[in-house]
Amino acid sequence: MTRDDQDRLAAEHVLGLLEGDERGLAERLLASDTAFQALVQQWRTRFAEWDNTAADLIPGDALWQRIETGIEARPARASLGPAAQARRAPSPGLLRGLWDNLTFWRGFGLAGAMAALLLAAGMGYFAEKATRQPMLVAVLMNETNQPGAVLRTFADGRVELTPLGDMQIPHNHSIQVWTFPDPAGVPVSVGVVHTAKTVLLDLRNLPRPHSNQMFAISVEPLTGSPTGQPTGPVVMKGTASTAL
Repeated sequence: MTRDDQDRLAAEHVLGLLEGDERGLAERLLASDTAFQALVQQWRTRFAEWDNTAADLIPGDALWQRIETGIEARPARASLGPAAQARRAPSPGLLRGLWDNLTFWRGFGLAGAMAALLLAAGMGYFAEKATRQPMLVAVLMNETNQPGAVLRTFADGRVELTPLGDMQIPHNHSIQVWTFPDPAGVPVSVGVVHTAKTVLLDLRNLPRPHSNQMFAISVEPLTGSPTGQPTGPVVMKGTASTAL
């Protein structure tokens, strides 16, 4: 295995992208190879800046209040033995009274509605959280084989590009993100970026991205490539892997 192969393996191990034989190989090297251990530590340090850009997903106060209200509304039940349960069993007259008690059934219906509301709120929260989870992750490497940016794709077609380190855009230029939906085809523009910060791009007009799809960044004029194809130097590139 070459040094570049080990470097890539260490990077994808830190990102949690390895599967099957490669995952087993990385675990064996991590347990026995000090050089590979050093590579893994280097990648963890490099990706620390990206980790710090991830926002915490905290449930809102309104959701917690609805959950707490639902819990407090449930009556406490003491642990009863068979004899005690027999003594506490409602009489037929009591059951008949409850059946005819409109107030009881209104309360019962309100409790059911509250439970349904809590269930819907919880499902909505987790569904929203699921849309924030990336489908694919690509580490874009620069000319010195160092990570220059991380690109993440999402189920709704969004693409998030996060620069790493001190990525610079030349004066009076932009960088343009490209991808290859067809490995044998020509590159297709994903978007033009003018500032070295996390930006959102859009893939909705392109075929659904897939694992091993190539992404690249080239330096272009301020308005982007005038030809629809890269005209400046390609400064970063990398392939996408399935996010875990």
